[in-house]
Amino acid sequence: TGPLLKPLMGFFKKLIEDTVAPKFDMELEMIWGADGKPFRLQAVEPPMVPVNRHPKTGLPLWFCNIHNHNRFLRDNRPCTVPEVGMTDVYYGDLNGIPEADLQHIDEVSRKHIVHLPMKPGEVCFLDNYRMLHGRDIFEGSREHAVAWFGEQSEEDLRKLEEVKDRGSGNALNKALNNYVENAF
Repeated sequence: TGPLLKPLMGFFKKLIEDTVAPKFDMELEMIWGADGKPFRLQAVEPPMVPVNRHPKTGLPLWFCNIHNHNRFLRDNRPCTVPEVGMTDVYYGDLNGIPEADLQHIDEVSRKHIVHLPMKPGEVCFLDNYRMLHGRDIFEGSREHAVAWFGEQSEEDLRKLEEVKDRGSGNALNKALNNYVENAF
């Protein structure tokens, strides 16, 4: 509280909007207290439908990160990631999703888990539209690279250039993306 509270909140909101939000390929609005906690700044995406169409096959599919981004689901499974910067999922009007619905989503997701043990040096490619994926708790460092395959729109190419200009990503990520961009 006090006279510095509002200016400091405005400063931190602008700082996050300018430095963190551009690193994510999504439209975000920074809102203080969206979850009822007045001093928690949250990045809120606009409402989206969880059922979409696969860009190649046109088949309807569940394309929603609720399994990963919902606080209730995350808090009810083993996790070694610190709480800093964690997300939550709400209905489009920012009302909470009932725990019974979240538990059902979790039950259906867990029912279809297929474990894929991997050894150092192995690579796994997944179609994000067709495969809900994650990883179990493990020890050691995590080498992680992301690449997008397929046609790219002018907007996709513009975003790719922005990422390259920022110099983001580690060497593995850069090497994989370079390979994918030039091999196909």
